[in-house]
Amino acid sequence: MIRSHHFSAILTVTNAIANSTTADLLELLNRIVQAAGLNAVAEASATFSPQGISAVLLLEESHVALHIWSECRKATVDIHVCDYQQDNRLKAEKLADLLAVALTDGDCTNSKRAQWHSLEVMG
Repeated sequence: MIRSHHFSAILTVTNAIANSTTADLLELLNRIVQAAGLNAVAEASATFSPQGISAVLLLEESHVALHIWSECRKATVDIHVCDYQQDNRLKAEKLADLLAVALTDGDCTNSKRAQWHSLEVMG
């Protein structure tokens, strides 16, 4: 049986995050994915005109996507982590927590787990 954990949120980000480059965001994602105990295997990013960035890491366990709406200082975050040979739910939760703190600079009202929507699917 395979189980997957999906977390998504829309967060208000710091000015530094809103004005980041794709390289900055990919470095941030890679660092946080590693800190959560997950394994990045590929990355992709795009910059939009007049503004906005998307950065995605493909993980051994699935993916994490970050979409920055710089004009609104918002980010949409999508985390999808699968269990195959082990339970990865705690790693997915840690990834969500670490990303929320990094994107919001620790703004407690903005980074609470209650801001995240989650779904667990088994099959």
